[in-house]
Amino acid sequence: MKRRKIVLVTGVFPPGIGGMQNYYYNLSKHTKHGMTVIAPEYKGSAEFDSDQPFTIVRGSFMRDEQVDVTSWRRLFRQVRRTMRSEDPDVTVYGYVLIGFIGLLLRIFSGRRYVISTHGMDMLMFRKYIGLNQIVKLILRKADGVLTNSEYTRRLVRQYGVHPDRIGIVNPGVEKIYEKKAVNRELVQQHGLEGKYVILSVGRLVVRKGNDRTIEAMPAILEQIPNAVYVIVGDGPDRERLETLARTLGVTDAVRFIGSVSGGELLNEYFNLADQFIMACRELEKGDAEGFGIVYLEAASAGVPVIAGRSGGAVEAVLDGETGMVVDPHSPAAIADMIVHLARNPALREQLVRSGYKRAKTQFQHEVLAELFDQYVGRVCARPATRWRRARAGETAVSKRS
Repeated sequence: MKRRKIVLVTGVFPPGIGGMQNYYYNLSKHTKHGMTVIAPEYKGSAEFDSDQPFTIVRGSFMRDEQVDVTSWRRLFRQVRRTMRSEDPDVTVYGYVLIGFIGLLLRIFSGRRYVISTHGMDMLMFRKYIGLNQIVKLILRKADGVLTNSEYTRRLVRQYGVHPDRIGIVNPGVEKIYEKKAVNRELVQQHGLEGKYVILSVGRLVVRKGNDRTIEAMPAILEQIPNAVYVIVGDGPDRERLETLARTLGVTDAVRFIGSVSGGELLNEYFNLADQFIMACRELEKGDAEGFGIVYLEAASAGVPVIAGRSGGAVEAVLDGETGMVVDPHSPAAIADMIVHLARNPALREQLVRSGYKRAKTQFQHEVLAELFDQYVGRVCARPATRWRRARAGETAVSKRS
C-alpha cells in the first residue's frame, strides 16, 4: 500500500471527551498513512499533543466544540496554510459544514477531499432548505464520504452520493474495557450491595432513552424488587430525568452518578452491571444514534446489552446474537426485556460470549484503521478531477519556467 499524506480537519478531538473525539484520535493514531490534524484548542491540549506520534495543529476555532461562524475564516486560513506546508494527497473534514472549505479548495486548487459523517449531521439540516442544498453540494462534489455505519451510509445515499464513493469505518473499542472483579468501594459508595444493577452510560440527552427506562422501573421492580438503575453521564436532560424518577416514585431505585472521566474508571462501572441498556430512539427533530460504540464497550466488559431499535444501534447490537433489541418508545417492552434477561442466565451467558468475541475482534482500532487506510488509498487512486489536472499542469509549467 502506498503511504499517503492526509490532513484531518475536525471540530472535536482529545483532550475533549466523547465518541467522535475517540474516533478521530484512534484513526490518527493507528493509520499507516502520514496524518496531520487541525483541531480546536482545549485546556491541556499542549500537554496532550506533545505525547502523540502525529502532528496536531491547534487554533482558536469551534471553541467548546460549537460551530462558530465568526471563527470560520480563521479555520479557512489555517487549512490553507497547512495545505501549502503539507501538500496532502487528501483532506478529511470531520463535520459536513466544515467540508465547505474542502469544496472551495477543490474548485480553486484541485484538492481532493473526503467528508466524515456520523448520522445526526445527515439529519439535522434537512428542514433548512438553504443549508440542506449546501450539504448536498458538499457531499456530491466530495471525492469520498466516510460513514460510521450502514445506517449513516443510507442517509448519505439519500443525498445522491454514488455508492462507490462511500466507505464505512465503524468506531472502535478501547482495550481498557475488560471483565474484572467488582470494585467493592463503588458498590458501597452507591449502595449497590445485593442489588441487581441495570446500567446506562452516555450523555444525558433525549435520544439516549434514559427516560423510557426510568418509566419502565415500576414494572421492573414488581418482578425484580432489588433492581437499581445506575446512570453514568451528565447532560442537559438530567434535571428532567431526576424529576421523572421522583414523579414515578422510583428515586430510591435510580442512581445518577454524573460524568466519569477515564476509561479505567468507566470500566469499573461496567463491571458493576448485571445488564446494560441504552434504549436510544430517533427524534422528529433529526436526532439519532449513528452507531453506539458504548454497546461494544459494555460487551467487552462481559455485560449483556439491550439496545433501542433506532439508527445504527442495530448494527452495534445484533439482535438475539450479541445482545437484544427493543422498541425504544415502549417502557413495557423495555421492562419485559430486562426481566426476561434477568430470568434467563443461559441467554445472558450466550450474549456475553458472542458480544465479547465480536467486540474484541471486529472492533479493535488496528482492524478499523486498516479499513480506513484502504479507503483512503482507493480515493487517492481514482483519476484526478479536471481541476486537479489543471493544477498539476500549472505546476509543471511553473517548474519549467
